[in-house]
Amino acid sequence: MLARLRKMKLPDADSLRWLAVALALAALVRLLGLCWGLPYTPNADEPHIVDLAVSFGAGTLRPYAFKYPTLWPYLLFFLYGLYFLAWSLFGLRRSVADFAVLFAWHPGGFYLIARLAAAVFSLAAPLVLWRMEKDRPLAALLLAFSPVVVVEAHSGKPDTLMFLFSCAAWGFALRVLRRGARRDYWLCGTLLGLAATSQFTALPACAVLPLAALLRPGKTDWRFLAEGIACGAAAFLLGSPYALIEPRFFLSWLGGAGSYAASAASIWKPGPFLAYTARTLGDFAGPFSIGGALALLGLFVRPRGGGRRALLLALPVLAYAALLSSPLAAGARNPRYLFAVLPAWALLAADGFEALKSATPRRAWIWLAALIVLPGLALDLSRDAKMRAPDPRAQAADWIRAHVPEGTALLMDVPHACPHLVMVRPEVEELARRTAASGSPRARLYRAMAAGHPGGGYRIYRIERTALDLGTLPKIVALSQADAPMLDVRAGLAPARAAGVRWVVLSSFGARPETSPELAGFFSALKTGATLAKVFPASSRFWPTIEIYELNGGRRA
Repeated sequence: MLARLRKMKLPDADSLRWLAVALALAALVRLLGLCWGLPYTPNADEPHIVDLAVSFGAGTLRPYAFKYPTLWPYLLFFLYGLYFLAWSLFGLRRSVADFAVLFAWHPGGFYLIARLAAAVFSLAAPLVLWRMEKDRPLAALLLAFSPVVVVEAHSGKPDTLMFLFSCAAWGFALRVLRRGARRDYWLCGTLLGLAATSQFTALPACAVLPLAALLRPGKTDWRFLAEGIACGAAAFLLGSPYALIEPRFFLSWLGGAGSYAASAASIWKPGPFLAYTARTLGDFAGPFSIGGALALLGLFVRPRGGGRRALLLALPVLAYAALLSSPLAAGARNPRYLFAVLPAWALLAADGFEALKSATPRRAWIWLAALIVLPGLALDLSRDAKMRAPDPRAQAADWIRAHVPEGTALLMDVPHACPHLVMVRPEVEELARRTAASGSPRARLYRAMAAGHPGGGYRIYRIERTALDLGTLPKIVALSQADAPMLDVRAGLAPARAAGVRWVVLSSFGARPETSPELAGFFSALKTGATLAKVFPASSRFWPTIEIYELNGGRRA
């Protein structure tokens, strides 16, 4: 071991200084906005993941939902265990019940831990790629400041963990192509399996190992390939064991995803989806960066490994682009769905840069490298500043508490899109009894909310919406709406009036007339049966606009 360390070639002093500067900047753009909006979140997936991780505290690692694989929630559950030990002084100052109350009414710390873990993994990913492909440092730099990566580093979702495993897997896939050692097959397969058990969107990327084996010069070693695939399957089951323990439960969730895709295909149009995917690949290093153009150039250059390397890197990217533009992935318009192949795209960009570098004076290509990376860094810093703007949801919550008497019934959209308000204790207790009777894991949360209720609050109802309208799996919608006080207002305001609702709170992150045609009757009735009392406009494109209506007329404020 010591002999190997002595043989290692350490970077020179200039390289180490540049690496330190890059790491500091990459960490800065991740940490500056880490508390974006807390306790509010910009999406519904983050609360689902955190809720799932906390649910394991009931004593079982069986997930109540399989929208995501379970490696990431298991990791968060472990981190929350450490949080409890520190917060409670190893249980000496506070109990587990107190911890549940903390989550029920003050969950910001749980989200911050998840986001911090995501930021760490998003920073580790390009470092791993740099360590494995040191002759292509630009690839790591592009990913360190890529806006599509940095934005996910601010969200407690599994994509950055999957991204880390994907970066390492691509490094070993290239080693399979170059030398084909048995260890490379094993590690590549294992890392691809870990990526897939972190996030289902990595599953198609598992074809990278067979592709690398088939492109390798000479005879394909089918035994090594089979062992690598077996390692991948074992790694997936290690992170999501209930896929094997309860295969029907797991497959039923996959079937639900298929049914959602089939329904979403009815509104699918190939042009916009293909354009969105192409734009994501073109701007992955930031608008006005030539990173995407360099990746296209990398398809045609002949670096080490020649055309086989270019094919290994390019074919999975093109396959993902085609898949995300097809009816099979209708509705999947999000840059994070490309994370499993983004390392390959960055490596192609690095290949393109190396081709330019060889024909460019040293001073010129140093400036060229800076211009390639700087647009992404500038967008990251700009986004951090905009995300620190006042959140209209918090402003609306303050206004409601000041102008609406406690105990009043409110109708609101999905929780993440609307103001956070205390639910009156009798309603919490009703929900605790109802969810306990149905066997829902959410009963424990409602019991904790009742036990630590701060007093006061409002009777809160939610607008019932469909899975297609919400853009998620039907089973997730059924689970969440069964555990919440829902009102079906598609026909108008009559159900709301019957429930005693006096105020309606809408969000641009929720149902809108132009995006939720099934609620046309509700929006039409709202125009004639309510008064717009207050509007809190979005302070940036990252926050919603909140509208507050008072039924049966009412004053304007």
